[in-house]
Amino acid sequence: MIDTGVVANNAEIAGRVSLLSSCAAVTFTCSSGFTDDEGHGTATASIAAGQYGSGAIMSGVAPSATILSEKALNASGSGYDTDIANGIMNAANAGAPVISLSLTYIPSAAIVSAINYATSRGAVIVWAGGNASSPLNNGANTYNLTPQALSHIILVGSVDSTNTLSSFSNTPGPGSEVSGSTSASYASLWLMAPGENIVAPGIQFGAQAYAYWSGTSMSTPEVAGAVALLEATWPALRTNGTAPAVLFASATDLGTPGVDSTYGNGLLNITKAFQPIGTTSVLGVGGQVIPVGSGGGTVVASGALGSLSAVQSVLSRYTIFDVFQRNFTANLSHLIVSTPTSPNSQPLLAAPVRTTTTAVHGGRFTLLSSAPTGFASGAIGADPYDVGERLLGHHDSEIIYLEFSGNEGEYFAFGRGASSTLSFTQAAWGSDTLAAEQASSLGVTSALVDLAQGGFSAAVGGQAFGRLRMAMAWSSSPQAVGSSLPADRSRSDASAIAVAFTAKISQRWSLGATLGSLKEDNALLGTTYAGTGAVSFGAHHRSRQVGFSTAFDLGGRRSILAEATIVDVDAASLSFGLVREVSPLRARAYGVSFIQGDVLKAGDFLSISLRKPLRIVSGHADLAVTSVDGEGVATTSFAPVSLAPSGSETDLTIGYAAPMSAQANWRAAVTLRKDAGNQAGRGDVAFRLGVNWGF
Repeated sequence: MIDTGVVANNAEIAGRVSLLSSCAAVTFTCSSGFTDDEGHGTATASIAAGQYGSGAIMSGVAPSATILSEKALNASGSGYDTDIANGIMNAANAGAPVISLSLTYIPSAAIVSAINYATSRGAVIVWAGGNASSPLNNGANTYNLTPQALSHIILVGSVDSTNTLSSFSNTPGPGSEVSGSTSASYASLWLMAPGENIVAPGIQFGAQAYAYWSGTSMSTPEVAGAVALLEATWPALRTNGTAPAVLFASATDLGTPGVDSTYGNGLLNITKAFQPIGTTSVLGVGGQVIPVGSGGGTVVASGALGSLSAVQSVLSRYTIFDVFQRNFTANLSHLIVSTPTSPNSQPLLAAPVRTTTTAVHGGRFTLLSSAPTGFASGAIGADPYDVGERLLGHHDSEIIYLEFSGNEGEYFAFGRGASSTLSFTQAAWGSDTLAAEQASSLGVTSALVDLAQGGFSAAVGGQAFGRLRMAMAWSSSPQAVGSSLPADRSRSDASAIAVAFTAKISQRWSLGATLGSLKEDNALLGTTYAGTGAVSFGAHHRSRQVGFSTAFDLGGRRSILAEATIVDVDAASLSFGLVREVSPLRARAYGVSFIQGDVLKAGDFLSISLRKPLRIVSGHADLAVTSVDGEGVATTSFAPVSLAPSGSETDLTIGYAAPMSAQANWRAAVTLRKDAGNQAGRGDVAFRLGVNWGF
């Protein structure tokens, strides 16, 4: 505080006055050192840094600050520019980070030199705009300030309780601070703060007296206290000299939007100054600055990874930075989204499909194609509510699919737009067999094939050697426009290949084995993400699968099938985003299905299946965790975060299908899911009804 001194034992500042405080006067003698014998200095020091306590008459803006008093004004409140300049120099040499001057701004050579010196040492100068009801410095420019000084000075005006310009307050006017070829208008360096009837100690009325004070002298220490609060909270602001810019950017407009010649940048807004300003960002694994906001997620979590609950937990209290390199703790869990389960029923219609079957010598051909959209599906929507039973896959492309079933067990199918899961199981077990129906419903050994759906696919199978049957399938996800470009990592794509072997061990008992491989771009076992998002798990992934099946024909059109599969995913290293490395992963799935035909009528069947769908059981991601040291410097470490989901989904499905007539049949199913989507505590029940008409 460059003022009339302070009374060090005043209740508002007692115990926090620096021993480096001194008399800075060179034109007069201080008979009692830096002790205030006028009252103004104790008042301004208390407004800046007076104590805070319950029942207090007042509180300073920065009540924990240490006060360095440089007495440069005499008992009548006046002094010369050399006194002021010496006070500024003393304060800078003592290491004061904020220097508050509640006195007339006269940019003499001595004052300008002192400002340049103090700001070169990192100090922020907060100077009263004056009480002459006129433009600052009568509109004249100030010369010879350094660029450093221009970024470290704040000029302060006063408003009343209605945030209207005080009648006595100066305004920034048309003048500028000029530094060589660089200049900054007074208005761009100007803040307003309350300056009328401010309660502060009035030692001139008694040692413990308080008084109402008015003037830009009162507004100035409010701003100085705000700078002190900011720099104490974020040391980087002092290092970078950006505390004034924070206050300018967070000020509340009072005049015309932006900077004007009456209110400058506007009204001091400490609350807003302590909130993030501008685009927030995080630090990536390579030190990259990655923008983050409150928009949609960059990861769509599902299936084997659940909702990525462990990753979301870390992100829920994550260090972000604003444009001034200030650290904040924010909830970034919105970067990961998963499909919610609605508490209400959601009837949805699957897209209608035309099926044409033609008998030929040695077998039959079946053609699937998109049917014209009816009124109901156009009005309600065509997205299927997939609960595990594999019917048709994605409908973002036209369906055209051809399959052939031979009388000798041979089978092939190819096309696009339809699910390839049923085709694969029919190729593996034989067309129209109960085991094929069961394996398709379980989706265990076809788990990797099922993760690449809706694009082109093909399947072929047949008897190889005696009782051994071999099958092969390939499937892919739809290709988006532009995704074929080598540098385009804007969406997720997948393709899978699988080979199956089934063998009849006896008349009723069969064993099967499946080998599969899945290639994913910007996806990990069905969890998809933006390739350039803050959270991703690698541009490319390879997964390998080994599956085993056993089927037993119980006779009387009854069959039981059990399947289990293990999937291993290769490790991945990343150079962008918050994930540095994904370890090798392992996932498992298993299930059992029972089917009974001719239950109520010839040609019908009842099925019951219980399954544990694909779920990560081991593996982690190294997630960047950023902290800030005492100097405000960001440091990043990496913490292993499990990718195993919080829950373990269990599905129970009961289905029934029966012919309605020679031209029609229907099927219905109910599925109960516990820990749906591998998310703990999430459950749902789904009912499905399908009807097929022949014409």
